[in-house]
Amino acid sequence: MKGPWLGIGLLCALAAAAPAWAGDKKAAAQEEKAALKPDAAGLFAGYRGVSLPLPGHQLVFLKKGDHADVMVTFEAVMEGKRKEKVTATILQNVVVVDVVRAAKSDQPGVVQILLNPNEAQYAALSDAQGDIHIVRRAPGDTEMHPMEMASFRKLFR
Repeated sequence: MKGPWLGIGLLCALAAAAPAWAGDKKAAAQEEKAALKPDAAGLFAGYRGVSLPLPGHQLVFLKKGDHADVMVTFEAVMEGKRKEKVTATILQNVVVVDVVRAAKSDQPGVVQILLNPNEAQYAALSDAQGDIHIVRRAPGDTEMHPMEMASFRKLFR
């Protein structure tokens, strides 16, 4: 099809896919508002609930609704094929959905956090490859910062 029909067909398809483009801004606003509300499990549209097993002592400070950073300690191959343990902050300012504590702090527990799909992949990889640590942020501390990996070699230079 040539001529104006292609443009009209495209406009009709766009109007059907996006109510705001068809003039129905109220419906679009309602959809947007619904996406900002969590479901019964505390998940928002486009996010994933991730459960990470952690030693009980790491869960002492955490509670539902806190914001936290996730770090992973792993053995990295450095220059000259030298292996060195390093810690990297892989996720910043994640939301704690829930905390499942064991009866004793020396037993493992679980933290449930809210992540986007990409962050969820890194959390899964970190759980498989290293030791995960979660640290609580102070209330109101939501800033993101570039973080250099930590190592004892850098610490004692």
